[in-house]
Amino acid sequence: MKRALALCMVLTTIGFGAFGLGTISGKWEGGLDILPTMALTKNTLTLNYSEYGLTFGAVLSLLGGTSDTMQLKLSGLFGPFTLGGNMYFDFDAPAYTKADVTTKFDFAGIGLSLKVEHWALPQTFCPDSTGANLRYTLTTTLAPFTIKIVGLDCCTGTFFSNLNLVAKGLALCCGVTYDVEFDFTKALGFNYLTFSLNDVFEICCGISFDAAIKFTTTTKEVTITPKFAGFGEGCFTVYADIPEGATTMPALEIYGWKISCTIADCNTIEFLTATDPEAVEDIVGDVFTGDEFEYVKMTFCGSACCGGKWNAGLAIYFDNGGGLFGISRLGFDLSLPLFSNLTVTVGFSSPTTALSLGWVFTF
Repeated sequence: MKRALALCMVLTTIGFGAFGLGTISGKWEGGLDILPTMALTKNTLTLNYSEYGLTFGAVLSLLGGTSDTMQLKLSGLFGPFTLGGNMYFDFDAPAYTKADVTTKFDFAGIGLSLKVEHWALPQTFCPDSTGANLRYTLTTTLAPFTIKIVGLDCCTGTFFSNLNLVAKGLALCCGVTYDVEFDFTKALGFNYLTFSLNDVFEICCGISFDAAIKFTTTTKEVTITPKFAGFGEGCFTVYADIPEGATTMPALEIYGWKISCTIADCNTIEFLTATDPEAVEDIVGDVFTGDEFEYVKMTFCGSACCGGKWNAGLAIYFDNGGGLFGISRLGFDLSLPLFSNLTVTVGFSSPTTALSLGWVFTF
C-alpha cells in the first residue's frame, strides 16, 4: 500500500510538473463609442494555454444586456493531422449555439481537409428546417487543382449543396499562365466561371499586365491589372455587362470602374466611380448610401513604438447633394502602438459625427 501511495505521489508530481511547462498567453480587446453617445462596443478577454503542440483557448465577450458570448477553442497537431475546433455559447441564456471541427492531412503533395459545422438553430441555407443544421466541407488539393464539395443536413439527411473547382498556374505559352475557377450549386446550377491570365504581355521596363473575366448568369466582369516592377501594382476593374438583345460585338453597358494602386508596403489609393451604383453594388456589395456614386480610399503606415507600425485609413464619399466638392461622407481610422503590448485605435466619421476609441492589450 505504501509503495502504491508513493507511486501515485510521484506520478501526480510529474504530471503537474509537466503540465506546468506550458505557456499561458492572452489579450484584452476593448472598444468605446464616444460620439454621438457614450457606449461600450467591445470587451473581449482571450486566454490561451499551449503545451505538447496543443493550444487550448477561451474567448469571453461581455457587453451586458443580451450580447455576452463565450468561445472555447482547440488547435494542434496529432501525428500527420492538423486539428482545430471551436464551440460557441450564449453566455446570457446560457445555451450552446454552434460548433465546428476541422482536420487537415497533407501527404506526397496531396492535401485533404474536412470541416464539420453544427448549429443549434436553423440557418438561412436550411429555410424549412426546424432543428439543428450541419454543413460538411471537403477540400482536396493536388497541385494545380483544388476541389471543394459542400454538403448540408437540414434534419432530412445529408445532401449535396455546392461544388467549387480551381486550377492555378496552368501553362499557356510564352511564359503566360492562367487560372480557372468554376462554381456550381444545387440551388442555382451554374454560379460563375472565372478565367485569369497572368503576365499576358510585357511592354518594357518591368511593366506587365494580368487580365481576368468573370461570367455569372447575369453579369460579366473584366479586370485588367498592370504591374510596375519596383514601384507598386495598379489594378483597373470595369463593371459591365452585354446589353440584352445585342447582336454585334463589342457591345457593353458600363456600370462603373475601379482603380487601385499599391504605392509601397502599406500605402494604397483606390478610386471607384459608378455610373449605375445599384448595378455596381449587385457585383461588389453595399458600398454607397443615399445618392452616393463615388469614393476615394487611402491607406498609410509608418514606423511606431517598439518595432511596430502605425496604420491609418481615409475614405471620402461623393454624391450630388451640394456639399463641399460634392463630399457626402468622411471616414478616418488610426491604429497606433503605444507599447510593445498595447495598441490603441481611433475611428472618426461624419456625418453624423461619430468618434470611437479602441485598444488591444496582450500578455
